[in-house]
Amino acid sequence: MSLGHRIRQLRQTRGLTQSQLGGQELSKSFISLLEKDRTKPSLDTLLLIAQRLGTSVDALLGQNGDIPAAVCQGLLSLSREAIEDRQHEVAQRYLGVVEFVAARYGFGEPATETLLQQGQIEVDKRSFEAAWIKSDAAYHAAETQTDEWRAGRAVLLMAWIKHRQREFSAAVPLFEKALSRLRRAKAGRDPARIEALIGMGSALTHMGKYAAAIRRYKEAAQSDVAQHNLKLRGQALWGVGWVERKLGKFDIAKEFLASAKDAFEQAEDLRNLMRVLHNLGQLLHEQGRSREALRYLHHALRVADRMDSAFDRAATLTEIGRVNVSLGNLEDADHFATTALQQAVALNDAVEAAEAKTVLAEIRIRRSDVPGAIELLKEAVATFRERKMTGKVAVVARELGLMLRSRGAHAQASEYLVLSLEHSKSAEHAPRETAPVRG
Repeated sequence: MSLGHRIRQLRQTRGLTQSQLGGQELSKSFISLLEKDRTKPSLDTLLLIAQRLGTSVDALLGQNGDIPAAVCQGLLSLSREAIEDRQHEVAQRYLGVVEFVAARYGFGEPATETLLQQGQIEVDKRSFEAAWIKSDAAYHAAETQTDEWRAGRAVLLMAWIKHRQREFSAAVPLFEKALSRLRRAKAGRDPARIEALIGMGSALTHMGKYAAAIRRYKEAAQSDVAQHNLKLRGQALWGVGWVERKLGKFDIAKEFLASAKDAFEQAEDLRNLMRVLHNLGQLLHEQGRSREALRYLHHALRVADRMDSAFDRAATLTEIGRVNVSLGNLEDADHFATTALQQAVALNDAVEAAEAKTVLAEIRIRRSDVPGAIELLKEAVATFRERKMTGKVAVVARELGLMLRSRGAHAQASEYLVLSLEHSKSAEHAPRETAPVRG
């Protein structure tokens, strides 16, 4: 890495503009030439720049004895690849070495990066409390180091934790904060910024804020980063398709979902391919093409089994159960929805459990067990209200209110019908969804 590139990278992670780095002593144009390696600084200039960047002249020149630093960089790169491949034990071994070397030589940035990657591993394992501790520690370390880029990534990790916990109203301000920090880092081609846009789009959609969500997804899809990163491009296109489907624009939705599927296939990204297959199955079901929908959903289920993804397996089982209800296959529907509920409870995923309960309620209604259906729907509404899932509350509360009214429970019926009306005002509803998520 050249001197100019090293200065530029450090300046961006510190969130400094070229004018701020130069101050009164050095012009913006000089810093620009320096970062492009078109001029050579004096020793005094290097000392000044190193001081403002919080590093040493040796570090800027790449001469700080740098076998330990190079070891840290190499191992962090290997651990990042292992995390992407879900080889968490391998990644932890690499990170353990980095942690030791960083502590031995006082390397702040590798230590912070280690915390971020350890936090991501805990998120993947759904150990959210441990993930929060790691991300919070990384955030405070980055703040101390004036490292805007890693501070932004730490907040982004916190946002994803809340998203995975289905606490969407808590996730949105964290995604906003992450975007702000990442923009201040001036890392224009950083994928973390696009991940923040996609995550915010997903959380907003779950909350029924479709116009805001689609703006975020489109901003992500049109970014330079997404043009060169098939996985992120696929996620952004998928998000647009998801929202268009919720708005009932099925032809447009199918076009975007198909484009997302192509991107994931080119990227050989099985996890996201599985999820977009799930969404295509839902879309076909909503178009009345239920048997064709089952083919997509069973394909998604096979991929979930292959990848040993319990969360995706539960969501797909729920949807297969829903489609079987519409086809009148109540025995199959009951089997799939009950299995989905059991897996969601084991995963401590209250929202997925609520989704499975809505399917089981439909089955109870078909079998004339209205009291059983009412209890399941009450439990589902309570969960959706707690997570501020506006669209879901509007749909399920209305169904519950009408059911209660038909049984003469007018007071309770009015309560749920009013609840449905209140939530309908703030969001259009849609059937069950599977959202684009990181990883």
